[in-house]
Amino acid sequence: MNPNLKCSCTAHAAMQPVALAEALLGVQCGDCQGMVMAMDDWRAWKVAHPNRVPHEVDDEVIEVFDLAAVRHCPACDRLMQRLRVSAGPDFRIDRCVACQNLWFDQGEWRALVSRGLADRLDELLSDGWQRRLQTEEVREARVAALRRRYGDDCIDELDRIRGWLDTQPHRDELLALLRAD
Repeated sequence: MNPNLKCSCTAHAAMQPVALAEALLGVQCGDCQGMVMAMDDWRAWKVAHPNRVPHEVDDEVIEVFDLAAVRHCPACDRLMQRLRVSAGPDFRIDRCVACQNLWFDQGEWRALVSRGLADRLDELLSDGWQRRLQTEEVREARVAALRRRYGDDCIDELDRIRGWLDTQPHRDELLALLRAD
């Protein structure tokens, strides 16, 4: 990782090397505490040390992560892609598609480490992971709308019935019987 990068925050501060794990380096802005890591460095680290777990860096964990607009890559100045970490109003990781750098706002690396996701970055950044999160979010919104319309008791009962049906060996026959006149 190039330590001569300048952060795109208002201070445009020079970035300093920071250890994200033993033998895994990134660079960090001294002003906003954001960090950049090259995916190539992470992949090489992962291959060389498959059982080693990334450690938390000494940054402050914050309750509300930066949900600001897309940022520019500190290396090539292109707009970075924002990718979800989980469904809901959590946080997003910025990735430069061109140079494969990742940007972590203050507290995001620590959150990834504490959730056991820092060693699964390829999976987390994949199209499949992103589609699954979008599907979860749509389902949660649908269930919330049904709860408002029909009430918690009704939806809780449906969840109980669904759980019971999932244990039945002839589930499809039972569903067909329910649907019959």
